[in-house]
Amino acid sequence: MKNRRFLMRLSILLVMLAAVGYAFYVNFSEERGVVDAGDSAPNFEVTDLDGKPVELEDFRGQGVYLNFWATYCVYCRDKMQYLQEYEASYEDQDVVILNVNVDETSLQVERHKERQGLEFPLYIDRNMLVSHSYGVVSLPSVFLIDEEGIVIERQVGGKTEAQVVDSLDSLIP
Repeated sequence: MKNRRFLMRLSILLVMLAAVGYAFYVNFSEERGVVDAGDSAPNFEVTDLDGKPVELEDFRGQGVYLNFWATYCVYCRDKMQYLQEYEASYEDQDVVILNVNVDETSLQVERHKERQGLEFPLYIDRNMLVSHSYGVVSLPSVFLIDEEGIVIERQVGGKTEAQVVDSLDSLIP
């Protein structure tokens, strides 16, 4: 009787450990992105601070630097300064920078834009529909999308100015 009870408890414990291990793997694995290099970038629509919508499909034929960010993200702030500096010169080379905030309020984003002195448009992903469809789990997350709408690379985490410029260069059609 004791052996049977011991085996039953051991079986339950092993099943629970397997479930916990799987949960950690699924939630913390960096490779869990839904969209990755080689995939076709899913189309989406987001709005800017004035409520004007923009759709990814509007930029077909141009390279797209799709940057998911938040006001509380230090690495995002650094990257936004680099992007601010290079945005105009890359726009002339058919590279578009789309800065998509992950569901913060318009007021938070407006204040951030003013404090940081940002001049380019900022878009808000309401209810995080776009970031979820792209598999964004940490910030900043960037998707480099070529002129055909194919994801060239998925980048996660902070980058140096040189790395940002290299990424922008890779998007020139």
